[in-house]
Amino acid sequence: MSNWVNVSNAANTASIFRNATPFEEKSKLGKDDFLKILTTQLSNQDPSNPLQDRDFIAQMATFSSLEQMTNLNQSFEQFANLQISQHASVIGKEITWVTDSSGATASGTVKGISTIDGNYYYLVGEQKIPLEYVTEIKEVK
Repeated sequence: MSNWVNVSNAANTASIFRNATPFEEKSKLGKDDFLKILTTQLSNQDPSNPLQDRDFIAQMATFSSLEQMTNLNQSFEQFANLQISQHASVIGKEITWVTDSSGATASGTVKGISTIDGNYYYLVGEQKIPLEYVTEIKEVK
């Protein structure tokens, strides 16, 4: 066994890795990929043993589910964008919120909005106030 490395092969391998897409991107199949697979399968099937009706129906059901999930994801993205726009309308307004379990409250002017793990917070000074703690929103006088 040789301990020598072929430099041109090493350079080619390095080039391949630089231009490679991450595994996660390669492993994602979309509806276009599914249709390509289905049409390739249909065009290359054995004429003496064609695709069974139940197999074709199962594949079409899978495609339909994929299409619905894609549409649902797009709807969620639109909803999230709409939500942050609605929360942005509170910037510059005064809010009152519950500070603890005793019911004590505090007030302040909203300077911005933050989101962490899908939860929205109003930024008042250095504090992040969860939306569910807000009891009042009003115009600053």
